[in-house]
Amino acid sequence: MSFVGKRLVPLIILLMIPVLSSWAWAAEKDWKMIRPQALQEMMGSGGKPVLINTMSYLECLDHSIPRSLCISYEEFESKIAMLPTDKNKTLIFYCESEASQRSFESADAAVKRGYANVFVLEGGMPAWKRAGYDLVTVERIPRMAIQAVTPQVLRDWLTEKRDILLLDIRPEKAFNQAHIKGAVNIPLYQLHKRYEELPLNRLLILVDNRGFRTLIAASYLKRKGFQVKRLFGGMAKWEAMLSKEKKN
Repeated sequence: MSFVGKRLVPLIILLMIPVLSSWAWAAEKDWKMIRPQALQEMMGSGGKPVLINTMSYLECLDHSIPRSLCISYEEFESKIAMLPTDKNKTLIFYCESEASQRSFESADAAVKRGYANVFVLEGGMPAWKRAGYDLVTVERIPRMAIQAVTPQVLRDWLTEKRDILLLDIRPEKAFNQAHIKGAVNIPLYQLHKRYEELPLNRLLILVDNRGFRTLIAASYLKRKGFQVKRLFGGMAKWEAMLSKEKKN
């Protein structure tokens, strides 16, 4: 095997991990996985599956598969009335992560509610995009240049008691498990309804799991007139910093 081939094999295995994990999860459940190509064929042949985007309302409006419902996985139980009363309708859940954790949880909830034909889109929206299929935008949130601060810098600012407000946009469950002292929690799925609770005269530092979802949230808030920055790497980097310091 050539040097290039040796380098590619581990990379291919790494890329396959989310897909293999998805299939392993689905094998234990009462719902199934569906590939993007199969979903496209279903939609093109006159089939009328009910597609559910399980991301936040802002993300769903920003980009979705055509004819999707916006039901974040955190709100599934409270918005169950949006689903068809016919429990034999085909439901297809998807999210922005190839690991599809949000979709899995929503699919589990749908099965518990008695829906018989429940699917999760294999590879989520990333796989749909790679296949070259259409997305629709109802209300685009233009991405803006938002400065990110490192965990070390944020800790210094907190020590100096700078006038900042930590805004944690993770779901309530994750926030309650662990968060930075002094942070307030407005989950991303609620941000469009609760942003007016935030002060316009303070710098907001946005925190999420790994630093990815704060971009759309910060862009949204900046257009509303807020001063915003993002925590680089989110809680994952923050906890990694604390863990490293404990070892030293």
